[in-house]
Amino acid sequence: MFRFDILAPVRRAALFALIAAAPAAQADGGFLQVGDMASARALHGAMALPNGRVLVLGGIADFGAIVGIAELYDPLTMSFVGTSLPNRARMRPTMVGLADGRVFIYGGRDDSGYLADAEIYDPASGQFTPAASTAETRYVVSAVLLADGKVLLAGGFTREAGPLSSAEVYDPISDQYTPTGSLSGPRVQVNAAVRLDDGRVLIAGGNNDTDGQLASAELYDPASGTFSLTGALPAPRDNHDAIVLRDGRVLIVGGDSGIEDNGFPHYVPEALLYDPASGQFTPTGSLAHPRDFPATSLLPDGRVLVAGGSHLSGNPGTVTVPEAEIYDPATGTFSEAGSMIVPRDEPVAANLQDGSVLLVGGFAFAGDTVGDMPSAAVERYVPAVQDSIFEDGFDGAPLRRR
Repeated sequence: MFRFDILAPVRRAALFALIAAAPAAQADGGFLQVGDMASARALHGAMALPNGRVLVLGGIADFGAIVGIAELYDPLTMSFVGTSLPNRARMRPTMVGLADGRVFIYGGRDDSGYLADAEIYDPASGQFTPAASTAETRYVVSAVLLADGKVLLAGGFTREAGPLSSAEVYDPISDQYTPTGSLSGPRVQVNAAVRLDDGRVLIAGGNNDTDGQLASAELYDPASGTFSLTGALPAPRDNHDAIVLRDGRVLIVGGDSGIEDNGFPHYVPEALLYDPASGQFTPTGSLAHPRDFPATSLLPDGRVLVAGGSHLSGNPGTVTVPEAEIYDPATGTFSEAGSMIVPRDEPVAANLQDGSVLLVGGFAFAGDTVGDMPSAAVERYVPAVQDSIFEDGFDGAPLRRR
């Protein structure tokens, strides 16, 4: 059934204004800087909400001060507004969007150390409420929303025991955690844990204290509550990203395979595709600009934006990677997507409802004296679109995209 969106003309006008302002050199779209956050942030969290806004919280500012305020990005005004205060200031918070539109916020660390407590943000009320704590602290844990609305928390790091192999499942209805099967071994993997179309969870690569970077990958089956090994990566890899493509395969991109003899990481240019049907990883295109900690986003046409990240190549070295790239699953290749206005390491990406991608905060170069510092900069990648009158004769529906 056709649903008229009364705000569509406003959204469309805002989107075309973005496109008009985007760098003309990029026929496929471009970057546009929008209003800065109230606070500089790195090692923070950002989550797109059902109402179209983006919740940003936590992280560090200046010389390691943990940020205690939360902010909301409003795409209609292209600016940030305040919201209520979180119950705790957190560096590297784990954020998972729940099925009912609320946001589960877990762990991280503050000035007292690693955290085991959680809270939930409700966009309807704009309030944070405390949630149950885990029995064991899990810093930088692999967290994925399961098909039944529960949250898998696997591995992570604790000060007492180092990397963990245990896992548990959080039920937001009962506000309780239940132990589940354990990983094949201790693993810290933040960005390369994804839910497959069949409901299983893939966790690929990462690191532990004993072996360093890992090549192994494993699958969590919610039906049995167990983990099992699947095909391994061709080489160990950490600090990479994973994203599920429209056809159900998983793109693994960026990261490094460990420290080389020169003392710098070996950045992996080659991307991989994981096929859930075969359980195998196969090579696909290579990045022209290899990087750690990239921000990846699935674009409306099924391609993948890869932006930001770091590449230390000397002393003092080049840290932030300004050039963005786009992966096309149809050709298995990467193409240039222009440069970020403010190059940043570890920006956090959030997909907006108009098809653009918000890139929030991260570390930006602040001069030879201080090097990279948390940044308040925010920009949007705007893919090129074309307007159309739909077949039913109505306008105001989502834009058709090339």
